[in-house]
Amino acid sequence: MTTAPVNLGLIGLGPSWESRYRPALTKVTSKLRVVAVCDNLANRAEQAARETGARMVGGVAALADRADVQALLLLDTGWQGAAMLRLLSERRKPILFAARADVPLPELQQLHEHAVSHGLTIMPAFPRRSTPASNRLQELLVTQLGRPLRVEVAISPASLHAVPFATDADFGGQAPPPPDPLLEWIDWCHYLFRATPQQVTGRGDGQGLRLVFPPLNSNETRIAELSLCPTAPIADQPMLDEVRLHCERGDARLLGATTIEWTTASDSQSEELAAERTETEVLLDHFCRRVVGGLIPVPTLDDLRQARLAITPR
Repeated sequence: MTTAPVNLGLIGLGPSWESRYRPALTKVTSKLRVVAVCDNLANRAEQAARETGARMVGGVAALADRADVQALLLLDTGWQGAAMLRLLSERRKPILFAARADVPLPELQQLHEHAVSHGLTIMPAFPRRSTPASNRLQELLVTQLGRPLRVEVAISPASLHAVPFATDADFGGQAPPPPDPLLEWIDWCHYLFRATPQQVTGRGDGQGLRLVFPPLNSNETRIAELSLCPTAPIADQPMLDEVRLHCERGDARLLGATTIEWTTASDSQSEELAAERTETEVLLDHFCRRVVGGLIPVPTLDDLRQARLAITPR
């Protein structure tokens, strides 16, 4: 039995629309379709509406209140910032929150509690959880490698310029906020260890963080080291983030989104996963499944708050 696709209201565009979400939505048209578009720049909204066969709407509240809009994809809050997320949460429609917005930590907590109390899905976009390499790693942790004990993440210089082609207009006339690759990697480590860190300290050189997670038993420590300056340049692909893991029964290395190498006492393999679904396709799929009533686990605003808390000066 087939079901009709979920009708999306698209709010804000900017670089992530062209580079990530428009290509991904063309791959999941049987599950999601854009029916309404709103952006601070009318010509950009018109173009996106033409490309998706959607209707252009003149205001955020008007779009969110439309009867044919079942869920919201928020890519840019523009000058409204955190106020837009508050406004949309009051409409009680599921939200995929993929915008950069400096929401204060207490407000993130309040919004999360509001969502929980009303059974509302507000899903922050944490694509690193859903890369082909990360998905394969989750399988290997169960079947081959065992639980992770130590993780070292070398963040590529390319990640420090996540929106290199963005202009002020892409962010509602304001200067683009500085990208913070640490935020997504901290969430990735939370997701990997299934825990929040007991201790977060800055590296001595000021170029990263050290996260200490609760031990599995008295003889083990679980640590994540995040470095903004790769200590060992990757000669073949120097612009990709690199992750090295030491686990109970083996080791693994992730290079970018689609390459994973792993070793155990009895096996060693290198896997290239470029043919798998992209992380954005997986995000959209998981969001859609929650919108139609599925129980698949997805990130919450509390996950975003915990990641932000780790990088907030004490």
